[in-house]
Amino acid sequence: MRRVVGYICIFLGALVLMVGVLAKPVLYSSLAKVPLDQKSTTVSVGEHMSALQASAEGIKVLSDATLQSTRTVEGIPGKAKGNSVFWQTEVVSTAVGGNDLSYSQEGVSFDRVTGQATNCCGDFKSAVTLENPAAPNETVTHAGLYFKFPFDTQKITYQWWDGDLGRTEPMKYVRTQQIDGVETYVFQQKSGPESYGKKPGLPGSLFNTTDPVDADAIYENTRTLYIEPNTGVVINGVEELNKRLEAPGFTAVPITQGTIGYNAATIKKNAEDWGSKGQLLGLVHGPLTLIGVLLGLILLGAGAFLSLSGLSRRTLATAGPKAVSFAKQS
Repeated sequence: MRRVVGYICIFLGALVLMVGVLAKPVLYSSLAKVPLDQKSTTVSVGEHMSALQASAEGIKVLSDATLQSTRTVEGIPGKAKGNSVFWQTEVVSTAVGGNDLSYSQEGVSFDRVTGQATNCCGDFKSAVTLENPAAPNETVTHAGLYFKFPFDTQKITYQWWDGDLGRTEPMKYVRTQQIDGVETYVFQQKSGPESYGKKPGLPGSLFNTTDPVDADAIYENTRTLYIEPNTGVVINGVEELNKRLEAPGFTAVPITQGTIGYNAATIKKNAEDWGSKGQLLGLVHGPLTLIGVLLGLILLGAGAFLSLSGLSRRTLATAGPKAVSFAKQS
């Protein structure tokens, strides 16, 4: 019986040891990759915001409005190349109870592990506006991070793409924070104020004058992202926006002003979906190797001891009667 138990321990020990040794180079490498066919939707809501709304009737400023931004992301497997994926995102912003405010679409290729833009697969940004829905796409050269942080996110500064500025800006680590039981790394990016476009011939009514006004579009934003560090996925995102029109001698006119962030349902779903996955990935990337090696060696040692012990007992039991028989014959 000892020998049987010993052999079982040896088998289990070898299996556990193999899992420990292969945890990082094989298991982790296969798990720590974003999918080619990603599908997700995030909803952000901001209350008491100001926004510029364009319609067939003209342009007007909305005050104390509730804005909603719905972002869908879809992976396009057919456009992926090598270790890069191609994801396409669409964002529709609306005034709750009112009309659409803006629409945008963008295609981004990036590395499946690091999250860094690779520009391998026809990156683009739509030039479509509510006033010009048939505008063609524009080619874009992305840089830095766009959709997510790298697997095994570190407490350092990363470069995050800002679509309004058309470049990356530093995203600095600031703290850790629990969200619905999930530990997140909190990063913050502060941009502007700076001009990001010229707006000639705007209706004078926006500036309380009768003549058209030439203005600068000014961008200012504090973006805060809450990242599950093992997967690099954004659990929550908040933006403190101050996009405005400025013209000398006139009071600034808001384009989008106020704070907008993921709604409670989006945050809860992200935490539920990625909290457990992050823990599993952290186990595979971290202590699983040590646990597997130590437990495997212990089981192998115990199995060898039990097997040899059982063999010794059987040998002694077999040899004993022969010795007695020999003594009687003499």
